[in-house]
Order: sequence, then structure tokens, then C-alpha cells
Amino acid sequence: MQTCEEIRRTKLKMLADKHGGAANLCQMLGYARSETARLTRVLNANVRHDRGGKTYNMGDTMAREIEERLALPRGWMDNAPTYSEMQAKEDPRTRVMALMESLPEDQWSTVLRLVAALAQPAAEPARPEAEAPAGNAKPLRRGRPPHAPTQRAA
Repeated sequence: MQTCEEIRRTKLKMLADKHGGAANLCQMLGYARSETARLTRVLNANVRHDRGGKTYNMGDTMAREIEERLALPRGWMDNAPTYSEMQAKEDPRTRVMALMESLPEDQWSTVLRLVAALAQPAAEPARPEAEAPAGNAKPLRRGRPPHAPTQRAA
């Protein structure tokens, strides 16, 4: 399980990727050039030499500020990313997960049953009537016809 600091760093990396890099994200957040270093230290998990080698982390104030400036729900930076947030939007699994998340929880079991049914291997197709044995007749064997004699080498 990830710590809050790890989750926030992951979310920050997602935001930087979405906005085309840390510099663009800082611009979107309205940070002055002097403030971009603060964000990139957190993003890169730089080591703080003034605190015994601990890494720079994002505090509550910075997390709430980012959420507010980017119009994200309060607490978004603290919650682990969902599958759909982590994957590309074009991925069909992302669409399935988004649909699943939009359903009430009492319908999830129905969706799981449907997906499980779709995942079952296809049944063997029925043989056409011409190949099916009639009554007690044995099916034809492939290979040498039953009436052909075997040849022995002399």
C-alpha cells in the first residue's frame, strides 16, 4: 500500500504528464519562476540535506492548492489513482472501468456475471448433418479406406 506522500507524487507526475511537463504544470498553477523549483523537488523526490536525507514531499497546503487551482475535487491528491486515471483513454479496459465505476454497487455482480459469460471459451460448433453419424453407424475413419488391402514389402 502506498503512503500519502507516494500517492501525491504519483498524482503530481500524472498532472505533469497531462500538461506537457513540470514547467507547463507550474504555469497552469500560476506559479512564479521562483516557485517551480519547489514543485520539481517534490516531483523528482529530491533529497533534503537539511533534514537528514529525507525526500521533499508535498504537504496538505500544497495538495489543496493544486486541487483548487486545477478545479480538482478536494482530496483528489490523497486518493490512489484509479485504473482509468492510470491508463490511456483509448484503452477499452479504461472505458469498461469507467462504466463500471458509474454503476451503483448493487449492479456490479450482474456486470461481473456478464463479463464472465463473455470470457468463457466458445462452444464447439455443431457438425453439419453430412458429417454426423446416422443412428448406430460408426463415423467414417480418416485415412485408408476399410476395403483397401494392405501391401506387404517382398
